[in-house]
Amino acid sequence: LDPMAEGVLPICVGAATRFAELLTAGEKQYIASFRLGQSFDTFDITGTLDEESIIVLTRDEIERFFQGLVGETYLTVPAFSAKKIDGKRAYDLARKGELKDAGSALMTIKRIELLNYDYPDGTFVVDCGKGTYVRSIIHELGQHTAAMAAMSGLIRSKNGSFHMDNALKLDQIAELVQAGKIEQVLTPVQDVLDLPKLVLRKEAISKLLNGMPPESDAFLPAPTLPMAAQCLILDESSTLLALGEFIGGHKPVKLSKVFHD
Repeated sequence: LDPMAEGVLPICVGAATRFAELLTAGEKQYIASFRLGQSFDTFDITGTLDEESIIVLTRDEIERFFQGLVGETYLTVPAFSAKKIDGKRAYDLARKGELKDAGSALMTIKRIELLNYDYPDGTFVVDCGKGTYVRSIIHELGQHTAAMAAMSGLIRSKNGSFHMDNALKLDQIAELVQAGKIEQVLTPVQDVLDLPKLVLRKEAISKLLNGMPPESDAFLPAPTLPMAAQCLILDESSTLLALGEFIGGHKPVKLSKVFHD
């Protein structure tokens, strides 16, 4: 959907795939490039040309527009997107010529900063919530100012707790695996999720793995967490056993996912 996109892509393997939604639910950060003067049906320069403009924007005009987006705002969803419309993906309908307008959606922008600008090209960094389309930000810039705009490059620099400074390229992963250094490639789920960790006594593990919520005295020590707080359950050697929700009482943790080997 974003053929020019690169950057951070968290990959879950084995049982960790059951935690994928939690691992990628955090704030995203993108470094995006845009080009003024043209708009495309895909909202990026890989698509079919829609409109052209000779309006030249100043740096101040672009910065004012960006700052006006900070917070929650409705933006147009690209027709070439994974949004579901009547049970079908928008991009499938758009490719068949059956969809040009995918509607709008509420998107959350925490911070947006223009890094470089030399007409017609510019670059900005944005911290945003899940479900925010960077192409939509750029498209809205062009429509709002009548200057027309399209995305010309995209790097996802951060996804939750994952940052590109600590990321590995595919060829680096292959080299490490071939060298038997798999520990440098994989990160345990419990080291990534920023959730409270509860330690379970050895004698209670088998019951938990069979789906039975542990009693309060099965933990080391007995847990005291805010109600409805998500938490991880580990054994005494720090191996992840389960994900749960603290509900208090005699059996204080409601099991959500049990992590089997």
